[in-house]
Amino acid sequence: MIDPVAAERFLSAHWLAEVDRQTKQAILNALLETKATEGTLLLAQGQPNDHLTFLIEGSVALERAFSNGRKESITTLQAPAVFGTTSFFQPRPPTVNVIASEDVWMLSLYHPQHEALRLSNPKAAEALALAMVRTLSERFDLLDALFTEFITKNRDEPPRLSEWADFRSKLFEEQTP
Repeated sequence: MIDPVAAERFLSAHWLAEVDRQTKQAILNALLETKATEGTLLLAQGQPNDHLTFLIEGSVALERAFSNGRKESITTLQAPAVFGTTSFFQPRPPTVNVIASEDVWMLSLYHPQHEALRLSNPKAAEALALAMVRTLSERFDLLDALFTEFITKNRDEPPRLSEWADFRSKLFEEQTP
């Protein structure tokens, strides 16, 4: 049984904001509650991942380790957040480590429970999948913004309009009679 505080935090989190409470409850019933202390490796780069994790308290650091021993900080996620999305839905190991930055409280969905949810409540499984697609889309938008900012700040030559930008500007410019 999930702690009532953990349950309410999950049910009120933004990732399922548009989902009815009964459907959220079905997803919640498939989750396993865990806690971990600061410094705990929660997801290992290059190792198989069998769960999707909803962080309901605390924060985690995402970092990438390189073969030469160098580590690169990617970002920090603050609760409420979800991680393990890309490696849960495809058979590839994660490309980052996820480490508890402080003590954390989590709800996790494992593959057998996900499969059971898909069979017993397709509406709930679809709502979960859509929520994860939205989460990934938000992260892609953030990556796009960060990349654009980086390119703009580190440009060696004056800005030029790309062929696409030039086409867009011609398409939307005001026409004079």
